[in-house]
Amino acid sequence: MIKGLYTAFTALDGAWQYQDMLANNIANATTTGFKREVAVRQSFSDVLLSRQVPVPAPLSARIQEVVGQIGTGSFVAEFSTDFAGGAFASTGGELDLALGAGFFSVETPDGQIFYTRDGRFGRDAYGDLVTSHGYYVLDADGAHINLPSERLSVAPDGQVTAAGEPVATIQVVDFAPAQLTRAGEAYFSAQEPGVLIDGGIRQGYLEGSNTNLVEELTSLLAVQRTYQANQTILARLDGTLDLAAGQLGQMGG
Repeated sequence: MIKGLYTAFTALDGAWQYQDMLANNIANATTTGFKREVAVRQSFSDVLLSRQVPVPAPLSARIQEVVGQIGTGSFVAEFSTDFAGGAFASTGGELDLALGAGFFSVETPDGQIFYTRDGRFGRDAYGDLVTSHGYYVLDADGAHINLPSERLSVAPDGQVTAAGEPVATIQVVDFAPAQLTRAGEAYFSAQEPGVLIDGGIRQGYLEGSNTNLVEELTSLLAVQRTYQANQTILARLDGTLDLAAGQLGQMGG
């Protein structure tokens, strides 16, 4: 019965964490370049159920006989990111860029490097190419990109030209999924630099979130039902223990 309490409690805790993750995915369903999270659930080791062989049995056979197993609960082992691409939306914006693969490299004013697929770029007061958060977009050599005032063209390989003259090449890098750590709504960090690739940039487009609202809401309802069911189980087991403790006290009297 105590194992039952533990099983119900771990299920409640796992459901709570799962619900938080789903809520975050739903909240970012319209965030440009957002990559949804998925939970990896794992069960604790099973516990063997056993019974004693009846007393008349020979002494050698008077051992615990396995009759089955009972799970001792599950927990959320980890959260992982689904890096599947989101749908592209045409904006016509000169500095709205979407990637077919990889990530843009950006640098914060204090020198931190992040990676993102949020291509909502623009010029700052000094003409540098920056993100919607004011981070500097880096070129293939890791430097800031200063833009002329003329109309720009961005090729799929990241080369930026103005009036037919090359300005810079936007850096696009790729990673193995395990190398990236979430660092914000649509930003990631990495311990090691990525591999330079041709990201297949599309000018005048933005990549939407890869969150599927129908799927996330369906999962959220299932998680809420799981939580409610385990609340009921926990309450009933607690009531049974109270009753058993009361009867034991009467027997002792």
